[in-house]
Amino acid sequence: MLINIFTTKILAVDATPSADQNKVQDIINALKQNPAVQQVIKEKLNLINSPSTKPKSFIGTIVQINDQQISINYQNNSQTILIDSNVAYFDIKHNKSKLTNFKIGQDILAMGYLDQNNQLTAKRIVAIDLKTLENKNQVINGKIVDISQSSPIMVIIPIQNKNTQYQIKTDSNTLIFDQNNNKITSKNITVGQKIIAIIQPDLKITKTFDVSKIINLDFKISSPSATPTTKQ
Repeated sequence: MLINIFTTKILAVDATPSADQNKVQDIINALKQNPAVQQVIKEKLNLINSPSTKPKSFIGTIVQINDQQISINYQNNSQTILIDSNVAYFDIKHNKSKLTNFKIGQDILAMGYLDQNNQLTAKRIVAIDLKTLENKNQVINGKIVDISQSSPIMVIIPIQNKNTQYQIKTDSNTLIFDQNNNKITSKNITVGQKIIAIIQPDLKITKTFDVSKIINLDFKISSPSATPTTKQ
């Protein structure tokens, strides 16, 4: 019987780095000492360790500011912006700026990443003019939870966001309709009814909105004894 014996030649590996390998390592070491490269590495590590890897942005008006965080408000919603040590700042003309140029009352766009407390760690903050970005008219679909007895103001809680509320103010120009597009009056509006309202911010009263049109989704024509009472 013939037995074939196959032998495998094991290639030897040179344990001593070649000159080219030494050059590559020298380049890597030099790059690691570069502040710009160090910053990139730091940002990548922060991104990996961040609770959220998805970028997020917020717009709003600065209501409080210091060297550690900025608080902004937009449409009655507040948001805390944490200031990263390497935030890039830009003025309204997109020129590079600095934190000290941002004051209370300034509109900003903040971009960064959310933490577990829903706070944004900003990487970029840009001065903006909200008036040129937003459509002043807003449409809310909600439920009336309160109607003032002394003023034409009511409080609405949106159906899709029950943690938010809108204080809206009617006037002689406010149009009110039922769901069949029949014109009705403010006497037909009561607490508990669901409405659709077209609103815009009142420039004179903080956190109050003027309403130009209301559609009362719950109003039904009924006998006088069952007609909703006015609660203004």
